[in-house]
Amino acid sequence: MIIYTVKVHDTGDKFWYLDGKLHREDGPAVELADGTKEWYLDGKRHRIDGPAVEWADGSKYWYVDNKLHRVDGPAYEYADGTKYWFLDDQRHRVDGPAVEYADGTKEWYLDGKRHRTDGPAAEYADGSKYWYLDGKELTQAQWTKAVKPKVAGCVGKVVEVDGVKYRLIAA
Repeated sequence: MIIYTVKVHDTGDKFWYLDGKLHREDGPAVELADGTKEWYLDGKRHRIDGPAVEWADGSKYWYVDNKLHRVDGPAYEYADGTKYWFLDDQRHRVDGPAVEYADGTKEWYLDGKRHRTDGPAAEYADGSKYWYLDGKELTQAQWTKAVKPKVAGCVGKVVEVDGVKYRLIAA
């Protein structure tokens, strides 16, 4: 059996400790009077089966071993609809923007760096767009050149399809 030290403040806030560290295995280690709940193990924000922080306003944060981390959705979900995807404490998402703001702004990240190969890595609500590869900002022309398929090795070659010969040209 685990014996916790529980501290209750005059405000009604409750804190569970084990060996001097925030820790609780059967529920949140922090329960604030406003309804906010936080899960900790060995002094680290940590929860596998749900958000490690549930704020009173409905916002939620996912942590594993004190790192923002969630593989099946955003690691931050704010009450206003803003969402952030994180893996191992880095903004990261392969199938869409890693940040979606409530105002419609979107930002793409891979491994903590702004990055996108199929469009601008930042699209702001005011209509402005910015292109990035591996965290480096580029002009749209630089970005287009960098992601454009390399076809130069095929230009001028002759191919035959159904007995008809065709000379390849650059598009």
